[in-house]
Amino acid sequence: MPIKLQFKQLKNERLWLSIIFIVGLLFIFISLINKLSFPDTSYNFLGTTGKAKLDPGAPVTQVFTAKENNLNQIKVLLENSDMKFGEKIVFSLDDSSCNYTIAEKTYNFLDLSPFIYYRLRFPEIPDSAGRAYCLKITYFSPYDRGSDRPYIGASEGEQFTGWSYANSGNGRIYENRTLQMRPSYGTGSFWRDIERLADRLSQYKPVLLKGFVLEIISATFILGTLFLGTAIVKR
Repeated sequence: MPIKLQFKQLKNERLWLSIIFIVGLLFIFISLINKLSFPDTSYNFLGTTGKAKLDPGAPVTQVFTAKENNLNQIKVLLENSDMKFGEKIVFSLDDSSCNYTIAEKTYNFLDLSPFIYYRLRFPEIPDSAGRAYCLKITYFSPYDRGSDRPYIGASEGEQFTGWSYANSGNGRIYENRTLQMRPSYGTGSFWRDIERLADRLSQYKPVLLKGFVLEIISATFILGTLFLGTAIVKR
């Protein structure tokens, strides 16, 4: 093969590899921003953990009050959740009466169990601060799994005064307790999301890397990566 043809082929390969690399980087960045959410840190789950077991067709519910605007996600600690064919678990965000569904997400046997939390994502609710909502989790199964059925972690070691959750499977209301769930919020703006993310990250960094300096470093990394990809293409 002539040298010029070999060089052209090598250059084309570098071009495609660079395009794939840059597209992959942009995909990761966009995915991060789309899923970005800041959890309510007041939910303290230290202490004894209980089990709110799910009976088929019998929802477990908890009414909670959003502390910020732009509620956009609920994270739930669900254990023993590997499902068989025909099983599913429905997560829904309802109004305070637990009767009107605002958002819903269904997990079935085709979905991989998450590493920690199941997530119910929905478009940001701009005026959510101070409003009451109901988290509802309902399990459906044609099998009798007995004690092997899924359960939601519940905080029993900490007193959440005035809070409660209800399990319609056993007809009980658990006062001063909470399911291990975390409401999460956006900011309503892409740039405010980035600023808040930088603030959260800076809590774990030295003073030198906090605030504006951290943003400069992040921007430099992104621009540097794009520059490197361009340089590879031009070689």
